[in-house]
Amino acid sequence: MCPKDINNQRLILEAAEAEFLDKGYEKARTTEIAKRAGVNHAMLHYYFQSKEKLFHMVFEDKLKMIHQLLIFNLQEDLPFPEKIKIHIEKHFDFIADHPQIPGFIILETLHNPALRELVMDSIGDKFKDVFARLEREITVEAEKGTIRYVNPHDLIFSIVALNSFYFLNYQVLAGMDLKDTDKHSRLESRKKMNVEIIINWLWG
Repeated sequence: MCPKDINNQRLILEAAEAEFLDKGYEKARTTEIAKRAGVNHAMLHYYFQSKEKLFHMVFEDKLKMIHQLLIFNLQEDLPFPEKIKIHIEKHFDFIADHPQIPGFIILETLHNPALRELVMDSIGDKFKDVFARLEREITVEAEKGTIRYVNPHDLIFSIVALNSFYFLNYQVLAGMDLKDTDKHSRLESRKKMNVEIIINWLWG
């Protein structure tokens, strides 16, 4: 494939990502994607054949990124409370850098059973191992009396819910039009609050 073809495909995929994240699958239009990419409509279909195929390429790419919202890395040689704090902060910062992704995945899977199945198939085996490792570490800490025992599923999904919902809600209130400095301060304050909520739940 020549450099021009590679560049055209990249431009189309970037434009498609923007269109689908802004409007969702149903409202997105290939004519608008072509316009955003600066190519003609025929070229878009030449490279990607259909809106559905283009959407699936974008969705699967975002799904790979969403894995990072759930993966709980316990490999750090740190005390358990510090691992929890670092994970919450990394998770929050990841969503802050990609605030449209949680809403995009949620809305599209709600209306498409095939996409829900794709999500479950892609995360199933990976998270069996994550939950098993987290279960072992929680059990050890609970037996030492340093934390209360909590189900690892509840812990992970509580972190995901706290961090993700903040950004879903923030988009609804985007009309507040905060200055960049105000936005940064608000995000840092919320991140600290989410850490405190989870830590107090575990150690309270």
